Amino acid sequence: MESQELRECLSHNIKKYRKRKGWSQFQLAETAEISEQTVNSIEGLRLWPSDKTLSKISNALEVEMYKLFVPQNFDLHSKSIAELKHAVVKTVESLIHDTLQDWEDQ
Repeated sequence: MESQELRECLSHNIKKYRKRKGWSQFQLAETAEISEQTVNSIEGLRLWPSDKTLSKISNALEVEMYKLFVPQNFDLHSKSIAELKHAVVKTVESLIHDTLQDWEDQ
């Protein structure tokens, strides 16, 4: 999974779980104790959230954090949770590596 795909997946899933609760971006922000602009920027693919912000969002949405990274077409029923968690960790590690590499190249 590429960096942009991971961002799109996160954005899609936050929107999906937020809408399941019937919440606006403001309601999610208020419940998660973050700014509405932060929610808007994450959903709009303009901001990569910190681990603290991700934790606040997943807690507010009452979903395990890894579920925010599950691709739309991923069949949860055919994969074990351990396999899914491993795939998410590898993807996030790759994203971090690529970001650090980009900074070093500048």
